[in-house]
Amino acid sequence: MIFLKSVYIDEEKDISLRRTKKIAKKLYKANKKEEIAIALSNKMQENSNLIEQLNNYKLCILNGRWILKFLIYDILELVVKNQNEKIEMQNVAILINRVDDVLLSQLLHIAEKVRSFKIITNEPQRYLYLEDLCEDYGIAMQITNNKSKSLSKTDIIINFDFDEEKIIRYKINPSAIIINIQTKIEANKINFEGKIINDYCIEYNKDNYQEFFNKGNFDSNILYESYIYRKDTYSNIYNQMKKDGVKVMIA
Repeated sequence: MIFLKSVYIDEEKDISLRRTKKIAKKLYKANKKEEIAIALSNKMQENSNLIEQLNNYKLCILNGRWILKFLIYDILELVVKNQNEKIEMQNVAILINRVDDVLLSQLLHIAEKVRSFKIITNEPQRYLYLEDLCEDYGIAMQITNNKSKSLSKTDIIINFDFDEEKIIRYKINPSAIIINIQTKIEANKINFEGKIINDYCIEYNKDNYQEFFNKGNFDSNILYESYIYRKDTYSNIYNQMKKDGVKVMIA
């Protein structure tokens, strides 16, 4: 388990390009001594110069979406519930190019619960072992990159890390629901007529985190993420979220 120190930036006034460079350089030096994660206030998130400078130094900027990586099944379950349908009747696919331990646990759980499950990836050969792993547990899972057929009958598409350029190459069920996790995708950019879910908000027990609500005008998701953000196992972080009473909602 490796905790990252969270740094909060909240300026009441507009800041100059010169000052953004100074802030970014200072944080870069701090990051060399101790790895940090940066939380920007709502106002600072609109400062493109500051964000550009921070990105130039490859610093970690919290955006409230990292926590979604641990809540994929919760989000899927909520979407299905909102449609007044049963999760065991859903044909589900996930668009992903990098599977890590955090995702692996959830993918197996999803595959076990739904009617059919596919992993769509640009490197299917790399993840064929998952098919064998699922077979050992009596779970059906398909690894594919068939652009004409893989998503044509899929009910729910969980897009983890595909951008618009990649998605438009696939023939998609016109009535499907696309759940975007890491990035936002607009329907008009991928010529899609179904439902796209981009934004989420979370509820949690704020009584445990009163200190965070004295930090200025910060997004609630980012404040919680700044507390929980660390390098740890899926089960440790997810269990903490449950203890904190985290519930995900579609914004």
